[in-house]
Amino acid sequence: MPRIDAPTVAEHRAQIQARLVNAAEQILRAEPPQQLTAGAVSAAAGIARNSIYRYVESIDDLRALVVARYLPAWVDAVDAAMADAEGPQEKVVAWVRANIEQAAATGHGWLTEAFRSTPLSEDLIERAHTGLRDSLAQAWTELANGDRDRAAVAAALTMGITETGFRQLDAGRSAELVLDMCSEAVRSIVVGLARP
Repeated sequence: MPRIDAPTVAEHRAQIQARLVNAAEQILRAEPPQQLTAGAVSAAAGIARNSIYRYVESIDDLRALVVARYLPAWVDAVDAAMADAEGPQEKVVAWVRANIEQAAATGHGWLTEAFRSTPLSEDLIERAHTGLRDSLAQAWTELANGDRDRAAVAAALTMGITETGFRQLDAGRSAELVLDMCSEAVRSIVVGLARP
């Protein structure tokens, strides 16, 4: 039986798994996604390479655990910002601001790469889709007086502004500047495209 460094086997497993996830995140933040290998994770975590698979099934599972650290909180932050906003115009602006704030807080580029290359659980994917896209579509549908085609185009424009903000954060621009400019840009779109 291997020596454990915790009061129970379950706590020991949780500690080792947390070390592995921390090591995987460190690699994903600093290196291209393909550098996340069993050897790299075991070296960063200080764990024998063959021991990794006692705690996770695969490197993809590790990547999914890293993404799962951030995605639910991201969705919750967007949901909360939209719940606090009054009226559909402010909800659209809140959606953009909350997404950019989360991107600035997590360091967007590495997390996006991890998300794109990770097989996530259906629940996590559904929650992200519902929280991040449907709420925006709903606000735009209200602003477009139910015109779903117009709302879809407006939502796509809004996402385009947000994606541009993400790229600017990744390029090293200040979060405050990106937040201000993206907020103003989307506010202009809201004013110009909303139907009375």
